[in-house]
Amino acid sequence: MATMPKKRDDGLPGEKLLLLYQLLTQEKGRHYLSELAPRLGRSVQTVSRMIDLVEIHLGKDALLERGMDGRRRYFQLHTAHQDSAEQAEALRFLSLCRDLTCMLPEALALLLDQALATLTQQLPAIPATSGTVGFNSKGFIDYTPHLGTIAQLREAISKRQVCQINYHAAGRPAPTIYRHAPGRLLAMNGTLYLQGYRLAEGSLLKERPTTFSLHRIKRITPTGEFFRFNPVDADSQHFGLDWHAPKRMRVHIATSAADYVRDRVWSEDQTIENQPDGTIILTVTTTSEKELMAWVLGFGTQARLVTDDMPTEIQGNEL
Repeated sequence: MATMPKKRDDGLPGEKLLLLYQLLTQEKGRHYLSELAPRLGRSVQTVSRMIDLVEIHLGKDALLERGMDGRRRYFQLHTAHQDSAEQAEALRFLSLCRDLTCMLPEALALLLDQALATLTQQLPAIPATSGTVGFNSKGFIDYTPHLGTIAQLREAISKRQVCQINYHAAGRPAPTIYRHAPGRLLAMNGTLYLQGYRLAEGSLLKERPTTFSLHRIKRITPTGEFFRFNPVDADSQHFGLDWHAPKRMRVHIATSAADYVRDRVWSEDQTIENQPDGTIILTVTTTSEKELMAWVLGFGTQARLVTDDMPTEIQGNEL
């Protein structure tokens, strides 16, 4: 009488259970039932019962997630140790961000400190890293009186609200009221700016890009209207802020500063012409000519504006 061949078994039941536990704990991410079965040499029904057994013996600090990814059933093990490690890493980055908040008002920086302290109490001990980044500023703007303005603008930006902005420009005797579609807050050289579009009276269509220094905004009044266009020109990456229409300008850079300039992007459409004497000519598109001139002056004798293919001296009173 013929006998049925014995079913091939690559391991004892206890060994398979241990292998399953190792897979769940050591390999992060989702484990699909259809993939676990061939790896364990068991049917999907048997693997499902084995997972039930593993779950019964999990400690209080472990949770087995079950779910469906389309038509595929998966399992994923979460442990308090893994979650704490990930949160600790996030906390380290948050702490670094706190060190980078040199422009924030003291009250807002204090709120960040309190949030970090609360999070730290919920996690294992983390080596102190606060204060590892410092800034040396020759002058700064105190944004404490403008916290209300910042909050208003963030809400208006998120809701795409049209606002009337009472703005006192530098050198002007009195403020001017603008109808504005706010796009984003931008930090640059220690100053916060509001970028967006000016709107014509009674219109919800963008008229021209506009940049405001945030600390010079006296009052913001939502009009109750909402615009639908994107108020941020994300594709425009010119030199400087949007103060005027784009303009092409050329700068002659001395050999000693050529590598520094060549290694950086100053505008998305820049060109660099290498000269026989080792100097270069940088051509950029700028929307802030005064900003570009100030940048050139910062190089001293190593940079000059080029007009009609001849380097041109810039006098300080031109700014």
